[in-house]
Amino acid sequence: MTMAFAVCVFIFLCVFQWCNAQFGSLGLSVGMGGIKSGEETLSIRSPCPQNTTCMPVSACPMLEDLMDFSCFSSDRYFHRLNQLICGNADDEDYVCCPSCDCGRVYQDGMEKCGQSMVRGVDYNGLGSQPWTARIGFTHKETGNVRFACSGSIIGKRVVLTAAHCALAKPEGYKLSTVVVGEWDIGRSPDCNDYFCAPPTQAIKVENVIVHPGYEQKIFRHDIALIMLKEEIKYSVTAAPICLNDKPEIVINERASLVGWGKLSGQNNVVSRQQQLEVPLVPLENCERIFGESVPVNEGQLCAGGEEGKDACSGFGGAPLLLFRQGRHVQVGIVSFGSENCGSEGVPSVYTNIAHYYRWIVDNSPS
Repeated sequence: MTMAFAVCVFIFLCVFQWCNAQFGSLGLSVGMGGIKSGEETLSIRSPCPQNTTCMPVSACPMLEDLMDFSCFSSDRYFHRLNQLICGNADDEDYVCCPSCDCGRVYQDGMEKCGQSMVRGVDYNGLGSQPWTARIGFTHKETGNVRFACSGSIIGKRVVLTAAHCALAKPEGYKLSTVVVGEWDIGRSPDCNDYFCAPPTQAIKVENVIVHPGYEQKIFRHDIALIMLKEEIKYSVTAAPICLNDKPEIVINERASLVGWGKLSGQNNVVSRQQQLEVPLVPLENCERIFGESVPVNEGQLCAGGEEGKDACSGFGGAPLLLFRQGRHVQVGIVSFGSENCGSEGVPSVYTNIAHYYRWIVDNSPS
């Protein structure tokens, strides 16, 4: 395996690389007698090395994480778990559980941002961008739900998006729901060869905070916060993104656009979450294309302009990301672009996160 595709793989690598160093080849001897464990007799199969404790599987934090994410659907991983067994009592297996916390990559309330539990070079599959959210609109009469925009998780009850998305009322529809933990909208649950993701979370919208200076016709201050009625449960497919607070940008640095919709060259909407790399370009490039009809200013970023590489529809409010010092950082929000999607020399305009960082912080729950 060349990549650690999921939290399961990541924890297994940590646990088993560590244990291999302690146990060697993990050869087990059987029938070594027994010791009392409370009122039960613990039958020992193999002694545990230093810095480990023989305890029930259910009491080992590392293996708890693996169980929470349904990691044992694969026989190969179940076999590796079996190698850790040190005994049994009252019909429950005991394992040599490491006392270190090296493998615990997720805990309730952990506020790390911009770090996917899914690791791997150039991997963009299930769980690689867990901060991306789908924004749903419900028809007032039929109850039908359309997902016309995207956003990003920045807190347990806060999703960041574009104002033109938060205030949109397409053909009798009204903002109603945010779905997180999604990857392939055509599958439930989402699975790959290594794990199945937790169920998606559809959470009702409580209220919306739109920038007070928002001007719809010219996309000025195109930014909004969606407050949710319930907290997001962070998981391998739902996690917060880091926000950029540094105004400097590096021209030609490549950023990632993430969301659902149609990219240049696609005739239909693709069901899976998509990623596209685009270069950050001087703001003057966007001023030259859009300046006569829509003023472009320091509250915006300009990115793209490569032939056949652009988000054409359905990506409104989606995050524009950079990867810095081991973390994903959101630098922009999809605002608007040209009808000539994917044309050479025609970039798109994004709301500049750094410019609005203080507004975001001041208007988000503490």
